[in-house]
Amino acid sequence: MTTLLMILAHPHTDDFSWSLTTAEKFKLSYQKEHPFDTVIIRDLFSEKVPALDNETFAAWKRNKYAPDTLTVHDKTLLARHEVYLDEFLSADKYVFVNPMYNGFVTAELKQYIDVIAVPRKLFRYNENGPIGLLKGKKSLHIQSAGGFYHNEKDPAHMAEDLGAAYIDQTMKMIGIADKDRQQLFIEGYARYPERADSLKEKAFRDAISLGKNF
Repeated sequence: MTTLLMILAHPHTDDFSWSLTTAEKFKLSYQKEHPFDTVIIRDLFSEKVPALDNETFAAWKRNKYAPDTLTVHDKTLLARHEVYLDEFLSADKYVFVNPMYNGFVTAELKQYIDVIAVPRKLFRYNENGPIGLLKGKKSLHIQSAGGFYHNEKDPAHMAEDLGAAYIDQTMKMIGIADKDRQQLFIEGYARYPERADSLKEKAFRDAISLGKNF
C-alpha cells in the first residue's frame, strides 16, 4: 500500500491561505485518483516539533554513552524524534506545504527537517559526499508567495527563494531523483491583486493535475 505524507507548515489564521487551499485541492484530486492510498497529514503548526536544542543534544549524549541515566523527559523527547523519523521513512511520497517567509520556508518546517534528516537513515556519507537512501520515492513542494520568484519571464530574482532551493536540495540529498521532485509555486497575488483570481484558478488547476498524476 502506498502512503502519502503531507507536511503542512503554515500558520492557522482567519485569513485565506493560498498554500493550504491549493494543497487541499491537490489532496482531494489525489484521493480521487488513488482511492486505496493512505494519506497522512502532519500539521506542524498544531504541534511543537522538538528542537535540536541543548536538551536534545544532552539527551542524545546520555543515550549514547550512559543510557541508564536517561530521565523520563529524555525518553519522551527521544521518542518524539523517533515518531517523526519512522513516519517519514514509512511514507512513499512527500508533500511539503508552506508560505514563503523572507525568502525561506517557515521555521517549523526547517525544524521538522532537522529532526528527520538523520544520517544512516535518510542518507549516508562516502568519500564523495552524501548518498541518498530513499531512492524510488517522490516529493512535491507547494509554496505561496505574494511576489513572483519563479513564474515571471525575468529569472533574475529566482535566487531570492532560498527555501525552494533548500527543500529541493534536501530531497535530492536523501535520494529522490530529479524526475520525482516536483514544485508548485503560487505567486504574484499581492504584487498584482487585479490578477489574483486568475492566479488562484491556475494554481488550483495545476494542483488538481498534480494530484491525478503524483
